[in-house]
Amino acid sequence: MESVDTTSAPQQLRIKFASLGLVVLDEIHFPSKATQKDVVGGSGSYATLGARLFQPASKSLCIGWTIRAGSDFPTPIRFNLESWNTTFQFIEDPSQMTTRGCLEYLDESHDSKRFNYITPILGVRPEHLRGTPLLDSSIFHLLAEPEEAITTIRDLLELRSQSGIDHRPLVIWEPRPSSCVPSNLKSFYQVMALVDVFSPNHIELGACFGHSFIEGVDLNLVERLATTMLESGFQEGREGAIVIRAAEHGSLVVAHPSTQIWCPAFYQSTKHDSGVTVHHPKIIDPTGAGNAFLGGYAIGLQETSDFVQAAWYGTVAASFALEQIGLPVLDKDICSGEEVWNGCGAIQRLKDYESRLKETK
Repeated sequence: MESVDTTSAPQQLRIKFASLGLVVLDEIHFPSKATQKDVVGGSGSYATLGARLFQPASKSLCIGWTIRAGSDFPTPIRFNLESWNTTFQFIEDPSQMTTRGCLEYLDESHDSKRFNYITPILGVRPEHLRGTPLLDSSIFHLLAEPEEAITTIRDLLELRSQSGIDHRPLVIWEPRPSSCVPSNLKSFYQVMALVDVFSPNHIELGACFGHSFIEGVDLNLVERLATTMLESGFQEGREGAIVIRAAEHGSLVVAHPSTQIWCPAFYQSTKHDSGVTVHHPKIIDPTGAGNAFLGGYAIGLQETSDFVQAAWYGTVAASFALEQIGLPVLDKDICSGEEVWNGCGAIQRLKDYESRLKETK
């Protein structure tokens, strides 16, 4: 029997973001460092982080967060996540183990890795939002295979209708990497008819068309493939965007009628004459950066109503995920009393990024 503990938002406060992604406790193995255990990961954790960064304490209850946990979920971790002051729903099943994964880095740069789940997956489904403020969220994020995504979205819309919610939410979908194969393209286009933003990373995009970008990236080809996705998945006249998250290359936003814009990464890598790429020293671990991007993107889209400017929020959100193993640390600035993550305010970093973009025009 699951027990549910929910912190509710005030009635006048509408939820802006809710992820149907996982919260996973990772055991991380390094080539030459001690193993770290109980590191919070999962697409739901990082996407929620990305959204929460841009909703400071006075607005943080606008972010919804559902965690399904087993009997072994560490109390200190739960208290730390609750300290983010989101509209937090903690669903505990004492008969289950928390979703756990094993992440093994194969090199010191963390570019090559292996991951597998070591316990059964406790997924978040639309039914877990029934009777909660999260069901009325403005935007939902999900990571799923095409068939799973179709079922989830239809169940979500049906549940909202049954609950008297008659306006349609925005949906941001990122595909499960294993589903990115050419034989699934038709299914991908079917899902895109139900979502507002489709966001694979560049490797996943290539894999959908039988191309590999693991050893090197052809940015022109990325643009062509993204445009093909847009034209097939978002018919002319229908609003929607393809957002390709391309690691150190930044992100590509493609939308009708003729938008195709690259947004640079916040932390720039350096390529030497020898051909060796050296990551920015602030980059510690790329895990979760893509999920954080989409959480930030969701808030940016609501703040700006612009598919490209939303990517600026996503870029900044990803930068905070890159700076450490696991999630960044939330604190308050001693002088201003403002929230800081790893000692820096997200809004200020966004302003810095926008200034940098203006300088390069």
